Amino acid sequence: MLTLNYSRTSYSRITGLGTVIAALTFSHSTLEAQTVSGTIDASITLEDACSVNGEEGAAVDFGSLAFGTHSALFDQADAQVAGGGGITVLCSPGVTPTFTLLSGLHDNQASPATHAMQDTAATAFVGYTLYTDTARTEALAVNDTIILSAFASTPQTIDLYGRAFGDPGNLPAGTYEDTLNVELSW
Repeated sequence: MLTLNYSRTSYSRITGLGTVIAALTFSHSTLEAQTVSGTIDASITLEDACSVNGEEGAAVDFGSLAFGTHSALFDQADAQVAGGGGITVLCSPGVTPTFTLLSGLHDNQASPATHAMQDTAATAFVGYTLYTDTARTEALAVNDTIILSAFASTPQTIDLYGRAFGDPGNLPAGTYEDTLNVELSW
C-alpha cells in the first residue's frame, strides 16, 4: 500500500500557485473587455469664392476677343468675348459679384472706338469697343460695371460683344493686338 503524506507547506504552495494563475487569467479577461471611447473633432472654414471659365485665383483667363482675318480695307468686324459662349462665372451661394472693365493698353488711340489694337510691326491702330448687347448699341466704357445676380447654385454668363472699326485705305496689313484689364469683385 502506498501512503501519501501531504505537508501543509506543499499544499500552500499549490494553492498559492493556483490563486496566481486564476488572478492572471481573470486580469487578462478583464483587460480585453475594457473599452475607451471619445470623439474626433472635424472642421473646415469656407470663404466666399468665384471662378471664371472654370479657373480660380488672383489672375485668370477671362477669354479672348478674336475678330478673325479681314482685308486691310475692312469697314467693321464683329466678335464675342470667349468665342460664342461668353464669360462663365460661378460663385458660392449668396455672392453678388461685379464685373468691371478697367482699361486696355491703347485706349483712345483710334476713334470712334474706346480701345485700340496696335499693329505689332508699326504704329497703326484698329479701334474697337465692347458692348453688352448683340445689336452693339450699349457700349461698355472704361470703368463701367456689370452687376451679376446673387448666386444660388448655377453658373451665370457675362456676354460681351466687340466691334472693330476699320479705316479703309489707311491701315497697313499686319497683326494688331491689345490686352484689356478686367476685374471680378465680390
